[in-house]
Amino acid sequence: MFDLRRSDVVLLQAVADHGSLHAVERDGWMTQSSASRRLVKLERRLRTPLVTRGATGAEPTEAGHALRHVGRRLLASIDFAVATSHHGADTAGRLPVVEFAVGTEWAYGLDEYLAGRFPDMVFDIVPDDSHRIWQRFERYAADAALGWETARRPMTRRGGALIMTIAEEPQQIALPSGHPLAERGILDLRDLTRSEWVAVVGGDSGDDQGWALSRLTPVLSVSFTVRSQGAALDLVRRGYGIALVSPSSLGGSPGPGVVLRPLRQKFVRRLRLAVDPLAIPEPLAEDLGALLRRRYVLRTTAHGAVPAGTDRDPDDARCTDPAAVGETVLPPVLLSELRWSSPDRCGGFEPEHLHLLRVIGRTGSLNRAATALLVTQPALTRRIHRLEASCGLPLVHSTARGTSLSSTARRLLACTGPAERRLDALVSHLRERGSAAVGAGVRPAAEAGPVPSPVSARTAPHRDTAVRPGVRPEAAGR
Repeated sequence: MFDLRRSDVVLLQAVADHGSLHAVERDGWMTQSSASRRLVKLERRLRTPLVTRGATGAEPTEAGHALRHVGRRLLASIDFAVATSHHGADTAGRLPVVEFAVGTEWAYGLDEYLAGRFPDMVFDIVPDDSHRIWQRFERYAADAALGWETARRPMTRRGGALIMTIAEEPQQIALPSGHPLAERGILDLRDLTRSEWVAVVGGDSGDDQGWALSRLTPVLSVSFTVRSQGAALDLVRRGYGIALVSPSSLGGSPGPGVVLRPLRQKFVRRLRLAVDPLAIPEPLAEDLGALLRRRYVLRTTAHGAVPAGTDRDPDDARCTDPAAVGETVLPPVLLSELRWSSPDRCGGFEPEHLHLLRVIGRTGSLNRAATALLVTQPALTRRIHRLEASCGLPLVHSTARGTSLSSTARRLLACTGPAERRLDALVSHLRERGSAAVGAGVRPAAEAGPVPSPVSARTAPHRDTAVRPGVRPEAAGR
């Protein structure tokens, strides 16, 4: 496992929050010089820059945001497991938690809708404004995001993310039923320049409408400004003007007194799904995209009914039937550790201690574990005692055949397993990307010295690759 410490996560968090390393020194975690040296060491081990430094301060890179977010998850899972050590639930079948940022309009009932299709995962739905969904995904604060990509505001572009288009939705003009142009099949914006408009401000529809209307000359006459399409349709129905609306927000029908007509100029907004492949494998991401497409069809149809001739998804009946859902026995899931915070209780337990406990559990002896960890047995025993004193929990106990992990230690490893595997996957991804950049002749910004080429590495004199005393287990390629 990668040797990530609490001070590293605090360092990246301070840079993200304050834009400099001074905050770490002010909070008393470490001096600014120590923070800078630690940051350079992390960048060299990952072969990628984590922070961009400039005259105005510092800012985490994409890799820095990713490491900060994944590290916070791992620390939160450790703190959660230690603080709830009295919990008697079995963690053998514990489910991975996926943080899913969605627009407020799509969040209602989505968790129950996904629970029936993905019984092996827990989706932590985080509703937010559409403008901030992609910011959360860009900063690695979410594992997946669902939101609109408009012509005025394209979605985020994050390296390595899976991007899927759920739906493409052209905007339409809402007219009163008695409007002179209501009989036309297709309208042109130039024919609507003299009409009174009802403008929708805020949200995705406001972005589309503002961009569309700004292209017209002369400037359009706006009679009313509202914040929702429902209010705009009510004004259109009463004859106060026309409006640019989105069909999906109307439930499939604009209601009596209003007609919808397509535009010759195509103003299309796209419903996009962005998934982090390190958190959700690609096959599951494809299933998630197909499921959200079906949900979009049901949402845009009047009263949630499937159009005639469309086959209903056989899973829909199973998921909407309470009896059918009740037949599925899900594995036990503890409370989500994503927002757990108790630094004073568990501050002495570092992620590297998980590797220490895992080696002891695998070898079944402190003597053999000390040999594998390249330390002496007395030093390992003292370290275990200090660790037990810091967290107040028994971690190992002696048996007739050697040393065994306590139930608390086994539960700790089970609780932190998903977050630990996520960190290892991210580190491998960053190192592969850094190696690819070196192979392409791009020198990483984090490297202070010359980067050895593959040729020089092959022609270099042979060196003993055995692990030497004093070398950290992680550096030895564990």
